[in-house]
Amino acid sequence: MAGSSTAVALQDEKPQGPFTGSHMLNVKNARLRSEHDVTLLRNRLERLRQEERKALKKIEETRRRADQIVSLKTRNEENHMRKALEADYSKKQLERARQRLQGHKDMQQEAIRETAAMVAAQKKQEADMLRQQRQLIQEHVNEQKSKHVARAQQINTMIKQQAAQQQQQKMQSRMLHEEALQAEMEDRMLIEERRRNAADVLVSEMEDQEEIAIERLRRTQEAQKNAYEELERALSNPPPPLDQRRAALGDYSTGPDPDDGY
Repeated sequence: MAGSSTAVALQDEKPQGPFTGSHMLNVKNARLRSEHDVTLLRNRLERLRQEERKALKKIEETRRRADQIVSLKTRNEENHMRKALEADYSKKQLERARQRLQGHKDMQQEAIRETAAMVAAQKKQEADMLRQQRQLIQEHVNEQKSKHVARAQQINTMIKQQAAQQQQQKMQSRMLHEEALQAEMEDRMLIEERRRNAADVLVSEMEDQEEIAIERLRRTQEAQKNAYEELERALSNPPPPLDQRRAALGDYSTGPDPDDGY
């Protein structure tokens, strides 16, 4: 009931302060859009992490297939009676591996191009929107400052023109009330602006994390490429020593490095 009485009193007095409800709504909407961008960036980071886990799993599968093929060729070299059959088998396996490798390469390159284009477009859109919002806020603040000064001058003139002391006191009370309303609205605007700025900072930090995740995915895909190349060598050449195979594939059995940005 106290809140309703205050609202009725404010409506009856019709304050002419510079900030209105629509201005407050614009600033609040800007803050909500920034927080929405934070949610979108979290989703994109999670998708990048999922792609990295899939690539690591494929690397492990490729390494196991390479070890199996190397063992098979070693046994075949000791058994000359099955040489012709194993040569045909190796040829077919190599062809299938090459086809799969080419398919994976095409899909990975397309995914990288789409991700880069999407990130660039999103950054440009967010930068344009942020510049427009800041310009509108600054223009509105300047306009309201001018109106506030003009209103204050008008009230002072009206007070000076009042002959009776009672009327002068009434006008002074009205001016103080309007200034209090103005100060309250300015405080609320500052709070919303700070919350929006905090959301913008979080967006910037998550964009940096997104770039790190993209770079990690690129390195993982490069390691996957090396694994397929090792598979091709295993199918077409005598098996190299174990330490050389592991050096070519890289050791991904322990998972992502926690110091790489996650």
